[in-house]
Amino acid sequence: MPSSTWPLAQHHRALLDAETGAVVKDPGGRLNVALIFPNTYQVGMANLGLHAIYRIINQRSDALCERAFLPGRAEEPLYAKSGAPLLTLESSRPVASFDLVLASLCFENDAPNLIKMLAHAGLGTRRASRRGPWVVAGGVYPMLNPEPLAEVMDAFVLGEAEVVLEPFLEAFTALGGLGQEEALRAMAQRVPGFYAPSLYQAAYAPDGTLASFTPEEGLPPQVAAPKYRGPAAGLARSVISAPGVEFGEMTLIEVGRGCGHGCRFCAAGHIYRPPRLGQASDFAPLALATAAQGGKLGLVSAAVSDIEDVARLAGEIVAAGGSLSVSSLRADRLSPELAAALAASRHQTVALAPEAGSQRLRDIINKHLDQDDLGRAVETLISAGVPNLRLYFMVGLPGEQEGDIDELIDLVRSLRQQVVSFSRAKGHLGRVTVSLNAFVPKPFTPFQWEPMAPLKLIKARVKKVQKALAGAANLKVISDVPKYARLQAVLARGDRRLTPLLEILAQGLPAERAYGEAGVDPEFFAHRRREKDELLPWDFIDHGISRDYLWNEAERSRTQKQSPVCAPDTCRRCGACS
Repeated sequence: MPSSTWPLAQHHRALLDAETGAVVKDPGGRLNVALIFPNTYQVGMANLGLHAIYRIINQRSDALCERAFLPGRAEEPLYAKSGAPLLTLESSRPVASFDLVLASLCFENDAPNLIKMLAHAGLGTRRASRRGPWVVAGGVYPMLNPEPLAEVMDAFVLGEAEVVLEPFLEAFTALGGLGQEEALRAMAQRVPGFYAPSLYQAAYAPDGTLASFTPEEGLPPQVAAPKYRGPAAGLARSVISAPGVEFGEMTLIEVGRGCGHGCRFCAAGHIYRPPRLGQASDFAPLALATAAQGGKLGLVSAAVSDIEDVARLAGEIVAAGGSLSVSSLRADRLSPELAAALAASRHQTVALAPEAGSQRLRDIINKHLDQDDLGRAVETLISAGVPNLRLYFMVGLPGEQEGDIDELIDLVRSLRQQVVSFSRAKGHLGRVTVSLNAFVPKPFTPFQWEPMAPLKLIKARVKKVQKALAGAANLKVISDVPKYARLQAVLARGDRRLTPLLEILAQGLPAERAYGEAGVDPEFFAHRRREKDELLPWDFIDHGISRDYLWNEAERSRTQKQSPVCAPDTCRRCGACS
C-alpha cells in the first residue's frame, strides 16, 4: 500500500473498529466483490438493502464482499491529498482491483453519485469503453427503470436480492472463462432478472418517444423481476452496527415487504406485490433477544401497523428492557398498545401521511384514509405520551385543485389544534411539522402516465400553505426543493439518452444548467403526459402487474373511485398472484 494512502486506511480502520458485524476475509481463492453505495457512509449504513447484499455474499465461503461509499467531508481531503482511486472500507484496496463491482442504487438522484464513483474508481462512465471488472447494478431504482444508466452499466440484476443474487453469482463464477459478450448473452438466457442493455436496441420516433425496444435473437422481450416468497423471517435485517450513524446502533428488522393498500402514486406498493407481511412470531426471537440486552429495535415495512400482533410484540420488547422505533404507520391501523410502546421507547415524533388535504383527492389517490382516522390517530399518539407529530403531504397530485390546498390548510389547523389540546392535558405542548413534497410520477404505478405539475404551480401552492400557516404556534412547515423533484422525475421516466446528463451532473453542474449542456428537455421527460399506447422505457420489465390493470386504476382515479386493498388469497385483478 503506498504511504500516501495510509491516512485513508487509518480512517477506514477507525470506522471498522467502531462497527460490530463487519466481515474481513482473506481475498485469496475467493470471488472478490466490491459493493458500492452511491451516497455517504452515514446514508448507506442505514440502508437495509446494502445489509442484505453484504450478508448474502459474505455467508458464502467462496466469496467476499467489501463496501465502498461516496467520499464524505471526512474522506474528501484524504482522497485529494493522496490521489488514490476509490478504495473499499474493509481492506482499503482499489475498487477496480476486484473481480466484480456491484452497485446498490435506491434513489434516482443518487445516479450522478454513481457516475462520480465509477470515474473516481478508474472504471469509466460508459460500458462500451470500460476496461476492468464488470459493473452491475441492482436496487429499487433499477427495478423501476434502469434505462437512464443503460449506457453506463454492463448489466443489471432486477428483482429482490434474496432470490436473484445467488443465481447471478453462481453463473458469473461458472462463465468466467468466456468473453464478456458471450457471457452476457448466456446469463441473459439463464439467470433470473438479468438484463444486459447492450443486448437490447432502442429506437426513437421523430417526436422523441420510444419507437421500439428489441432484444437480440433468442433473448426474452421481457425480463422478469423475481420476488422473494420464502418465510417472513428471511426478510432483510441489519448485520452491522455502526455507532454515530442514523439507525446505526439499532437492529433493523424488515417485518413486511410491499403494501396492499394500493395508493396510486406508490411504486413500492406495486412492484413488491403481492405484499409479504410477517407475523409478530416470525420476528420475536431476534427482537426479544436484542431487547434483553437493552438494545434498540427498528421495525421496517411500508406499514408496520399492518403486521399481525405487532402491538403485542412492541409491548414485549419494552417489557424485556428494549426500545423500538417504526419506519411508518397508517393512521387507520394505529392501536393504543403500539402507541404506548413507542412512547415508552421515548419516541418523540411519529409520522402520519395523509398525502392530500381533501377527501376527494385522497379518494383519487386511493389512500383509504379519512379525517376521522387521522383525528383518532392523533388522539391515540398524544394520549399515549408521544409529544410530536409529522404530517406528510404531496403537492401537484393528479386531479389536484386549488380547493384541495385550502382543505389541506384546514386539515393541518384542525390536527394541530388536537395536538395542542391533548398535549396540554399531558402537561406539555407538542409540535407539528408539515412536510410538503412535490408529486413525482413513477413507473409501474397507475400514475406513470401522468405529468409532473409545473414547477411554477408547485412553488405557488407550497408558498400558499406556508403563508396560511405562518405564525401558528408549535407548527413548522418544510418543503423539498421542486427543481430536485423535477430531476427525480426526469431520471425516473427517462431513457438511455440521459447518459450525457448524468455525466455532467456528476461533475457538479446544477441540474438547471446541466439540462442545457446535455441537450435534455426536462419538459419532455418530467412534465409530459404519456398516451395509453406509448411504449415506455421500462415496459420490458415484468413485475407481474398487468399494464391494463394500471391503466384501469388511472381511469378509476379520474372518477374518484377507490379500489379495494390487496387480497392475495382471493383477488387476481392486478396479475401479481396469477
